[in-house]
Amino acid sequence: MLMFAIFLLHLLHTALCQGSTEQAIKTLMSLLQPKEARGDPFPTIPGPAQYEQVCIVGAGPAGIHMAQSLKKIGFTNITIYEKTNRVGGKSYDIKYRGIEHPQGTIFAEANYFDNLIPLALEYGAGDYVKIPSYNVWRTNSAQDENSKLMLSQFILGRVAPLTNSTNPKANLGFLLKTAIHYVKLHKQMFGDYEGDLMLRPDEDVMFRIRGTFLEYLKRENMLALVPVFKLSNELQGYGHLDEVSALYGLIWNNPKFVITLALRALKQDNDPLSVYVLRDGFEKIWKNIVQKENLDIRFNTDIYSITRLQNRVALKIWKGSYLKPEHCDFMIWTPPMSDLLRTLTDTRHEEYNLFKGLKPEFLTANLVDMRNSVRNGPYSAFMYNLDRKVEGGVTGEASMMGFLTPDIGTPEGIAEYNGNQSQLLTISVLQLGKECQDEKTLNQILQDHYTKGFNATDLEILNTITWPYFPRWSPEETGQARHWQVFNMQGKQKVWYAGSSVSFESIRGVMEYNNLLLRKMNKINH
Repeated sequence: MLMFAIFLLHLLHTALCQGSTEQAIKTLMSLLQPKEARGDPFPTIPGPAQYEQVCIVGAGPAGIHMAQSLKKIGFTNITIYEKTNRVGGKSYDIKYRGIEHPQGTIFAEANYFDNLIPLALEYGAGDYVKIPSYNVWRTNSAQDENSKLMLSQFILGRVAPLTNSTNPKANLGFLLKTAIHYVKLHKQMFGDYEGDLMLRPDEDVMFRIRGTFLEYLKRENMLALVPVFKLSNELQGYGHLDEVSALYGLIWNNPKFVITLALRALKQDNDPLSVYVLRDGFEKIWKNIVQKENLDIRFNTDIYSITRLQNRVALKIWKGSYLKPEHCDFMIWTPPMSDLLRTLTDTRHEEYNLFKGLKPEFLTANLVDMRNSVRNGPYSAFMYNLDRKVEGGVTGEASMMGFLTPDIGTPEGIAEYNGNQSQLLTISVLQLGKECQDEKTLNQILQDHYTKGFNATDLEILNTITWPYFPRWSPEETGQARHWQVFNMQGKQKVWYAGSSVSFESIRGVMEYNNLLLRKMNKINH
C-alpha cells in the first residue's frame, strides 16, 4: 500500500525544481477539497433491534468491529461464533525476539485515520510508527547486474519508454501530472463519498470503468501509473492489473490514498498523511476490544447448517458427535460468502447467483530467520515473480525490526541495516499464488529463493500460514454492479452480509462497510 509514496519520495523531492514542487503541493492540496458524492444513494435496509439476539459469525476485524459498534449503540445480546481458537482473523502477529511480527495485516495509511487508528487509540493499541521507503529487486539474484534497485530507479526505468526521454525531471513531471489526472478523474466520476465504497455509479461511469484496471488505465492515458499500481495492488495481493477489475483498483486507490502518498513523496507527509506500521501489531486491537468490552465469543465453533425461519435464524452446531440447535433473531455473516453458500440450507437464487462468482487467490505469510543474505532495505519487492506471476513465488519481504530502528529513515540507517548481513535477520516473507499449494512446496520455493539467489545461510522458517485472500468478482461481474446488488439484499431474511467478500480485503474496507450498514439501518426499532 505504501508504494506510491516510496517511488516519489526519492524522485520528486530531488528532481523537481522548487517552484514546481510548490505548485505540485498546491495542486495536490486543492484536490483534498470535498466534492459532492455522485451516484445513486444506498437504500435504507432492515437491521436488528436492540432487544434481539444478534449472532455474528467470524471473530476477525469485521466481526469484532461490528460487535463493538453494536454494543456502542445499545445492543446487549450479541454472540460471536468463531471457528478457530483466536480473534483477529488475518490480523495475526507472532511475538519473537521481543517484537510483534506480522503474518497478515501490516500497514496503515492516511485513510486508516478515519476508522482504524481512532479505534486502536481508544483501546490502547494505537502506537503507530512512520516507515521509510522500500526498494526493488529486478531479478531473483543479487548477483545479476542492475537487479538491486532503489524505487526511483525502478519507476524511472518503466516510465521512460512512455516519454521517450531519459530526463529525470521530464519523467517525474509526467508521472506527477498523470497522478493528478487520476485523482481528478476519480472525483469527477464518484465525487467524495463517505466510507470506502462509492455510491452506485450511473451507466455512463460503469461503462467508463469497464474491464480490468490495466484496460482502464490504457483508455484514460494513465499508463505511467502502471508501475505504481503494480506495487499497490499486486504486491499487496490485490490482483494483477490485467486481471482484476478496474472497480477494485479504484476502490483501493482512492483520492486520499494517492494524494497523501504523493505529499509524502514531496516530504510534506505530516501526520496523518503518511504510511505506518503499528508497533504492537494489529492483532492486539481486536484482543483488547474483546477484553475491554467483555464480548461473548464461542471459539472452535463448527457450524453445520444455517436455516432462516420466519422471524429467526436457526443454527446447528457440532458438539462432539452430535448437533446442537441454537437460534438467534438476526445474523451477521463476515467469513467468505463461499462458506455461507455451503452452510445455508435455504440459499436463495439471488444469493447463489451473486456469491458463486467470488474467487480468492492465496497469500502465504512466513516468519523467517536467516544470516548473510544480501539486503535492500527493510521492505523489498521481487519484481520478477510479480511480473511473471510465478506460482508461489516470493513477492515481498518486510522487517519489523528494521522498521522500528530509530534512524531507519536516514541514508545512514539504511546503509547500516544493509551492511549487517552477518547478524541474524528476522523477516516476514510473502508468497502469492492462484492455487493453494502445500506448505512443503511453498517452503522449498522460499528456501531456494534466498539461498540460491541472495546468499542466505542458516535459514529457518519459523511459521507459515496461507490465507485465502481477496475474494472478488471478475471484471464482467463487477460491471454488473455486484457490490450494490448485494447491498440491496441486506437485512432480508434477518441476515447482513459483511466482511471482505462484499467490500474489499482490507481493514479499512471491512470497517467502513460495517459503518455503512449501521448508517443505513432502519432506526424504527431503536
